[in-house]
Amino acid sequence: MLAKLFKGELSLGATFWKFGILGLIILHFALRMFASLLEAHLKGRTIYDFFMHHFHIVYTSKLSILWTLCYISTFAVLVFYSYKIIIAVWRCAANYDKSIWLAQLARIGILLAVFLVWSRIFIR
Repeated sequence: MLAKLFKGELSLGATFWKFGILGLIILHFALRMFASLLEAHLKGRTIYDFFMHHFHIVYTSKLSILWTLCYISTFAVLVFYSYKIIIAVWRCAANYDKSIWLAQLARIGILLAVFLVWSRIFIR
């Protein structure tokens, strides 16, 4: 199914709403959840500062390492998914023959959704 999605062979509505909007919301929620779990262990430091200056393999909480790995992997998945879902919606909109306006609105909408998700990550 993901192969069909990324080739643009699914319907525009399913691609935009289910995989585009809902998928981005779920990944953004997971990233925010791991960030809040990690912030409890970092005590106001950045991830970089914590691991470069305050990390010790014996004395550091194993949960802080786990939440860091979860955060970084979710961030990487969100980067990859954002790129792929823009391409998927773009291709579905190109194959959509019912309304040129809806196809263009889907393209604009997915770009706006990705922008909003990424702006919420970097601007707090």
